[in-house]
Amino acid sequence: MDIPSEVSSILDKLDESDKGIVLGFIDELNKELKDLKGEEVKEEGKDEAAMETETEAAPADDNDEPPFPPLYEAGEDYDMCGDYKQEAADLKANGDWEGALAKYTEAVKCAPPSALLYANRAMALLKLNRPKAAERDCDEALKQNPDSAKALRIRGKTRKELGKYDLALKDLSASQSIDFDEGTVEDLKFLSEKHKEMELAEADKRNKEEEKLRMRAEEIKKAKEEAKREAEASARSSASSMPGMGGMPGMGGMGGIPGGMPGQSMPGMPNMADIMSDPELMAALQNPKVMAAFQELMAGPGGPMGAMNNPEKNSRNDG
Repeated sequence: MDIPSEVSSILDKLDESDKGIVLGFIDELNKELKDLKGEEVKEEGKDEAAMETETEAAPADDNDEPPFPPLYEAGEDYDMCGDYKQEAADLKANGDWEGALAKYTEAVKCAPPSALLYANRAMALLKLNRPKAAERDCDEALKQNPDSAKALRIRGKTRKELGKYDLALKDLSASQSIDFDEGTVEDLKFLSEKHKEMELAEADKRNKEEEKLRMRAEEIKKAKEEAKREAEASARSSASSMPGMGGMPGMGGMGGIPGGMPGQSMPGMPNMADIMSDPELMAALQNPKVMAAFQELMAGPGGPMGAMNNPEKNSRNDG
């Protein structure tokens, strides 16, 4: 910095020793000013991606999130919109996210907002712990520009805060493929680990469900086999209890009558051995109603049992 003429005239009045001390002090001040200016320029030159990762959003509380800020409805005051956006950028640079949000909202209401404007407001919302509103603004931005790396990146960070890990991983991966951001690497690492954990949990759940189905299928198979064995045993038992006519219900366990009475057959009656060896008849006799009818026929006056109990008929047969 040049020394003003007024200061130079004063320095000329000093002796050489004092003048040297003052000039040395001025040189030190100039160096300090240069260093300070350099830091200021560096701070102002930060890219917005770095600002996005500089401060982590606090954990979301769905119950405390205020209503969403309004979307664009009507108006085309582009000059006013530009002024509000500049004011919002200045406030954001100073870390005043509340003020920046208010100015971005005014800009949105003045004229049709760009994808970048919605993304910038989403970033302010995320910083203020309003992730649901931030996600909505990112959705609006991506409707206008599906390849907006900034909107994808902010929505990915927002979804991470909301616990939507798979969707967050998808958004951040897409943003990195469009515009790589070093500050997003840690988020991607965290989300990748979460994705692996979720896959393992899902695989474990699936295996348990498959094991339950397998055990249930085995139980059903065993039950069917047991039922089959019981049915076969019942059939064998039924067959063994009916040799000829013996064992028929209501027949008193009387032995079969092969060909009628010994040495003779009853006129008009078929051979009993032939009847009892007929498989279709034996199958029909398993029906209780058929069996009852058959018993009634056998015991009736015209049946073999009825004939045996009728002496008069027996004497006629003997004659």
